[in-house]
Amino acid sequence: MIKKNIREGRQVSLLEDLYYGKICPSERSHSNDPKYALYSKQISELLQILKEKLTPDDFTMVEGVMDLNDMLISVSSAAAYILGFRMGAAMIIEVLGHKEELIHTEEVCFGKIKLDGRES
Repeated sequence: MIKKNIREGRQVSLLEDLYYGKICPSERSHSNDPKYALYSKQISELLQILKEKLTPDDFTMVEGVMDLNDMLISVSSAAAYILGFRMGAAMIIEVLGHKEELIHTEEVCFGKIKLDGRES
């Protein structure tokens, strides 16, 4: 995906954006899914109830557990992101590795379309 850099009048690539630190998927990981907002609200409400019921020391412990859980989720998300990226790259490599086969298959498919009269 290449986009136009209007100020400089040239094309900017994803690789260039990555190099200059303009791409940071972890900063864009908030979901637009309505469930995300709902669950976030429910967590806040339950935390408020716990804050009122627990001693300050006990609530501090709950906050510590939540912080550790956030770190665990962050590590898991990073691992899933890396795996997904590697799988995508592996798929591209596999497709390009069978380029001749892909071209042959494409020629056969388009040949059938021409024979069926579907191509004008």
